[in-house]
Amino acid sequence: MSTNAVGPMLGLWFVYKTGNSALSDPPIWMLAFGGLGMSLGLAVWGRRVIKTVGQGITLITPSSGFTMEMGAGLTVLLASKLGFPISTTHCLVGAVVCVGKVKDPKQGVEWGLFRNILLTWLVTLPACSGLSALIMYILLNVVP
Repeated sequence: MSTNAVGPMLGLWFVYKTGNSALSDPPIWMLAFGGLGMSLGLAVWGRRVIKTVGQGITLITPSSGFTMEMGAGLTVLLASKLGFPISTTHCLVGAVVCVGKVKDPKQGVEWGLFRNILLTWLVTLPACSGLSALIMYILLNVVP
Protein backbone atom coordinates (compact mmCIF):
# COMPACT_ATOMS: atom_id res chain seq x y z
CA MET A 1 0.00 0.00 0.00
CA SER A 2 1.39 3.40 -0.90
CA THR A 3 0.54 6.86 0.34
CA ASN A 4 -1.68 7.14 -2.73
CA ALA A 5 -3.62 4.07 -1.56
CA VAL A 6 -4.28 5.22 2.02
CA GLY A 7 -6.72 7.91 0.84
CA PRO A 8 -8.98 5.59 -1.18
CA MET A 9 -8.83 3.03 1.62
CA LEU A 10 -9.98 5.72 4.05
CA GLY A 11 -12.79 6.60 1.64
CA LEU A 12 -13.96 2.98 1.64
CA TRP A 13 -13.77 2.90 5.42
CA PHE A 14 -15.79 6.10 5.85
CA VAL A 15 -18.47 4.90 3.41
CA TYR A 16 -18.67 1.62 5.29
CA LYS A 17 -18.86 3.27 8.72
CA THR A 18 -20.99 6.32 8.01
CA GLY A 19 -22.68 5.73 4.67
CA ASN A 20 -20.91 8.69 3.05
CA SER A 21 -17.40 9.72 2.21
CA ALA A 22 -17.28 12.84 4.40
CA LEU A 23 -13.83 12.91 5.88
CA SER A 24 -13.19 12.94 9.58
CA ASP A 25 -10.18 11.95 11.62
CA PRO A 26 -8.84 8.66 10.27
CA PRO A 27 -8.35 5.79 12.68
CA ILE A 28 -4.73 5.54 13.78
CA TRP A 29 -4.65 1.81 13.01
CA MET A 30 -5.45 2.56 9.38
CA LEU A 31 -2.62 5.07 9.10
CA ALA A 32 -0.28 2.56 10.74
CA PHE A 33 -1.46 -0.10 8.28
CA GLY A 34 -0.65 2.24 5.39
CA GLY A 35 2.78 2.97 6.85
CA LEU A 36 3.45 -0.73 7.28
CA GLY A 37 2.42 -1.36 3.68
CA MET A 38 4.75 1.35 2.40
CA SER A 39 7.62 -0.01 4.48
CA LEU A 40 7.06 -3.57 3.30
CA GLY A 41 6.77 -2.45 -0.31
CA LEU A 42 10.02 -0.54 -0.09
CA ALA A 43 11.77 -3.46 1.60
CA VAL A 44 10.53 -6.02 -0.93
CA TRP A 45 10.48 -4.09 -4.23
CA GLY A 46 12.25 -0.83 -3.51
CA ARG A 47 15.73 -1.75 -4.68
CA ARG A 48 14.42 -3.27 -7.92
CA VAL A 49 12.14 -0.32 -8.71
CA ILE A 50 14.84 2.24 -7.93
CA LYS A 51 17.35 0.36 -10.09
CA THR A 52 14.86 0.03 -12.97
CA VAL A 53 13.89 3.71 -13.00
CA GLY A 54 17.33 5.02 -12.07
CA GLN A 55 19.47 2.86 -14.35
CA GLY A 56 17.40 0.68 -16.64
CA ILE A 57 15.31 3.08 -18.71
CA THR A 58 18.04 5.56 -19.66
CA LEU A 59 21.40 6.85 -18.51
CA ILE A 60 20.90 9.48 -15.82
CA THR A 61 23.42 12.22 -15.11
CA PRO A 62 23.07 14.84 -12.37
CA SER A 63 21.74 17.43 -14.83
CA SER A 64 19.31 15.05 -16.52
CA GLY A 65 18.19 13.77 -13.10
CA PHE A 66 17.44 17.35 -12.05
CA THR A 67 15.48 17.89 -15.26
CA MET A 68 13.50 14.70 -14.70
CA GLU A 69 12.63 15.57 -11.11
CA MET A 70 11.71 19.14 -12.05
CA GLY A 71 9.48 17.96 -14.91
CA ALA A 72 7.77 15.34 -12.76
CA GLY A 73 7.35 17.78 -9.88
CA LEU A 74 5.84 20.51 -12.05
CA THR A 75 3.49 17.99 -13.67
CA VAL A 76 2.30 16.77 -10.27
CA LEU A 77 1.90 20.36 -9.04
CA LEU A 78 -0.11 21.44 -12.08
CA ALA A 79 -2.35 18.37 -12.03
CA SER A 80 -2.94 18.74 -8.29
CA LYS A 81 -3.82 22.42 -8.68
CA LEU A 82 -6.31 21.46 -11.39
CA GLY A 83 -7.81 18.83 -9.10
CA PHE A 84 -6.69 15.79 -11.09
CA PRO A 85 -5.57 12.65 -9.30
CA ILE A 86 -2.04 11.88 -10.39
CA SER A 87 0.63 9.31 -9.75
CA THR A 88 4.05 10.70 -8.92
CA THR A 89 5.59 7.42 -10.06
CA HIS A 90 3.95 7.63 -13.48
CA CYS A 91 5.06 11.25 -13.83
CA LEU A 92 8.64 10.41 -12.91
CA VAL A 93 8.85 7.45 -15.31
CA GLY A 94 7.36 9.65 -18.04
CA ALA A 95 9.95 12.33 -17.31
CA VAL A 96 12.77 9.76 -17.42
CA VAL A 97 11.56 8.51 -20.81
CA CYS A 98 11.15 12.04 -22.20
CA VAL A 99 14.60 13.18 -21.08
CA GLY A 100 16.15 9.98 -22.42
CA LYS A 101 14.44 10.52 -25.77
CA VAL A 102 15.64 14.13 -25.95
CA LYS A 103 19.22 13.18 -25.04
CA ASP A 104 19.45 10.50 -27.73
CA PRO A 105 16.41 10.21 -30.01
CA LYS A 106 17.44 6.81 -31.42
CA GLN A 107 18.91 4.91 -28.47
CA GLY A 108 18.28 7.08 -25.43
CA VAL A 109 15.50 4.89 -24.02
CA GLU A 110 15.39 1.16 -23.37
CA TRP A 111 12.03 0.72 -25.13
CA GLY A 112 11.63 -2.96 -24.23
CA LEU A 113 11.84 -2.15 -20.53
CA PHE A 114 9.47 0.80 -20.94
CA ARG A 115 7.00 -1.47 -22.78
CA ASN A 116 7.08 -3.87 -19.82
CA ILE A 117 6.41 -0.99 -17.44
CA LEU A 118 3.44 0.13 -19.55
CA LEU A 119 2.03 -3.39 -19.64
CA THR A 120 2.33 -3.59 -15.87
CA TRP A 121 0.45 -0.31 -15.55
CA LEU A 122 -2.30 -1.60 -17.85
CA VAL A 123 -2.73 -4.75 -15.75
CA THR A 124 -2.71 -2.74 -12.52
CA LEU A 125 -5.91 -0.81 -13.27
CA PRO A 126 -8.29 -3.77 -13.71
CA ALA A 127 -6.54 -5.73 -10.94
CA CYS A 128 -6.96 -2.86 -8.47
CA SER A 129 -10.55 -2.31 -9.58
CA GLY A 130 -11.36 -5.97 -8.95
CA LEU A 131 -9.61 -5.95 -5.59
CA SER A 132 -11.47 -2.79 -4.57
CA ALA A 133 -14.79 -4.35 -5.56
CA LEU A 134 -13.94 -7.46 -3.55
CA ILE A 135 -13.03 -5.40 -0.48
CA MET A 136 -16.26 -3.40 -0.75
CA TYR A 137 -18.28 -6.61 -1.16
CA ILE A 138 -16.66 -8.05 1.96
CA LEU A 139 -17.28 -4.86 3.93
CA LEU A 140 -20.93 -4.72 2.88
CA ASN A 141 -21.84 -8.41 3.02
CA VAL A 142 -19.47 -10.25 5.31
CA VAL A 143 -18.25 -7.87 8.01
CA PRO A 144 -21.01 -7.19 10.57
